[in-house]
Amino acid sequence: MTSDVNPPTPGEPLDITSDGDAALLAPPPPALVSHRGLVDFDPWTAPRKRGLAAWGLAGLAETLEVVALALIMFMGVRVVAHNYIVDGASMAPTFQTRELVIVNRLAYREIDLSWLPGGGTFRPFGKPEPGDVVVFLYQEQPRERDFIKRVIAVPGQTVEVRDGRVYVDGQPLAEPYIAAPPNYAMPSTLVPEGAVFVLGDNRNNSFDSHLFGVVDQSRLIGRAELRYWPFDRFWRVDHHLGTPIS
Repeated sequence: MTSDVNPPTPGEPLDITSDGDAALLAPPPPALVSHRGLVDFDPWTAPRKRGLAAWGLAGLAETLEVVALALIMFMGVRVVAHNYIVDGASMAPTFQTRELVIVNRLAYREIDLSWLPGGGTFRPFGKPEPGDVVVFLYQEQPRERDFIKRVIAVPGQTVEVRDGRVYVDGQPLAEPYIAAPPNYAMPSTLVPEGAVFVLGDNRNNSFDSHLFGVVDQSRLIGRAELRYWPFDRFWRVDHHLGTPIS
């Protein structure tokens, strides 16, 4: 009996069909590439550089640039502003003890131009004005003490305290920011050039110019600008002097 199927060549696989006929198998599909075949391309298995070699010169330069910029910003902020904590009640009710304020250290900065012909001192940001709340260095020894007070008078003005009121240039002031009217008296005092006269808003519980005299402007650290703690009293500091009573 003959078959219409060509005989297989030696070495070819056979398939036995249900009717007993032999058929050629199609060649098997190529084997899939396993993960083992990708091992040379797996980034997790690649050896990593350690230390400075991992950065390279470009990475190291970029890191140093970021560090330098952070240092410049930090130093700039420290030169312009400084934070202080209020200790005591001499400025109540404007400030309470333990409150935190930011002081502008450039407010009264002087630049020495005496080396220029006809030069002197230059204040690019202005001078102290009546009503300014200032921080100044009261003493350095035996320990440094910084005070916060309100400027009442500037050079050329006179200050007097009597009858429960502060008089500037002979005019009594209405001062809604003080805790209580002063219960002391002080004779008329002329503020000399280069100085300021300061009082605490808590007039009867404040060590200020009515006791130790005027403050030299060279001792001014800066002007209080912002109360930032406690948060419910967060706001800028109001710099104003009471209005004269006509």
